[in-house]
Amino acid sequence: MSRGDYSMSLSIQEISIIIAAKDLSPSLLNPDFLKYSDIVPSDWQYDQDPVVTNNGARISYNNGIRITSQPNRVAFAQIVPSQDQPQFLIHSMAAKFAETLPNAAYLAVGINPRGLVPFFDNERGAHEFLFQKLFAMGSWQEFGQAPAQAAIQLSYVLEQGQLNLAINEAKLKGQEGQSVSAVVFSGNFNYPVRGEAGIKRVQNVKERIQLWQSTVGTFQQLVNERFLGVANEPSSTSDIPMAPPSIESEMVL
Repeated sequence: MSRGDYSMSLSIQEISIIIAAKDLSPSLLNPDFLKYSDIVPSDWQYDQDPVVTNNGARISYNNGIRITSQPNRVAFAQIVPSQDQPQFLIHSMAAKFAETLPNAAYLAVGINPRGLVPFFDNERGAHEFLFQKLFAMGSWQEFGQAPAQAAIQLSYVLEQGQLNLAINEAKLKGQEGQSVSAVVFSGNFNYPVRGEAGIKRVQNVKERIQLWQSTVGTFQQLVNERFLGVANEPSSTSDIPMAPPSIESEMVL
């Protein structure tokens, strides 16, 4: 495979919004709190039983939305888009969460897009992309009894904040159970929260959350233009490229 054989573009699979706050208890995030605070509609159905402990919580719904918590942080994640839930909702849910707890000591907002590039016709496509396009050729690539595996971690300093990018080779499950080679790009944008405690700080949290769409656009531009060598076209809320329907979301890294 030559270095110019990559004409595909990134397909966004999932976006998550993370709110970090000092002394935020993971057990606070429970189904009753989410419903009574109007963060989650009362008619949403779980895709598995909620798990809530003192160390963390996980509540996932059958529309592709998942809410998790760990000490000092809560994350709202959504598959983008989903046939069951075509609208992007987690930015409003995250903002409502901040409004519900106005006195929390908010520290930062993270926006984490994850996308993939599948290679349907080449079971070694992801490996060849990493080792022939991104890496310099050398004898270091061949050592031992199997091809080397790679996981790349990069960090960029942008005007609006820091971007951390992870690149991994993965195997995806296709519709008929076949394995599909893919490269997964995972982004993490960190936005510090500023302002006095209370309403002003909540407002700053909401302003950071509202950056989700431009953040995803920056992520797409970086991957498409600098890694895949294709022109990037800004996406609106309704036309963010998603993973092809023949690919399931489950990955085997």
